[in-house]
Amino acid sequence: MERCEWCGKKLPRGQRFCCDACKERYERTALRDQRCIKWFFPLLAAGVLTLFAGALYGRAPLAGGGMLLVGLDILFFPLVTPETSALLGVRTAHRVGRALGIATMAAGVWMGWF
Repeated sequence: MERCEWCGKKLPRGQRFCCDACKERYERTALRDQRCIKWFFPLLAAGVLTLFAGALYGRAPLAGGGMLLVGLDILFFPLVTPETSALLGVRTAHRVGRALGIATMAAGVWMGWF
C-alpha cells in the first residue's frame, strides 16, 4: 500500500497524492526546498566550523553558539531525507525536522551557557 507524498494517508496502488490540494502543496514545498538549499549548506558549514572552533579552543559559549546556529539552520530549512518523506509524508517529515532543529538549539544553549 502506498502513501500520499504530502500528508502520508494510505492510497491504492498507482496514486501519489490523495487529492489535488496535497499535490499542489507538495509541488510548492518542493520548489521552496530547492531555493533553500543555497542557504542551508553555507549556514550549516558556518555552524559546524564555529562548533569546531569552540571545541578546539575550549570555549563552551563558542561551541554552544555553533550548535545554536546549526539548530537555527535546521529549524528554518527542514530539509529531510527522501526516506523520511516517504515514511511520514512531507508535511510530517518537515514538522519532525523542525522539532529536531529546536532540540539542537536547546542542546546548544545548554552546552554553551549552563
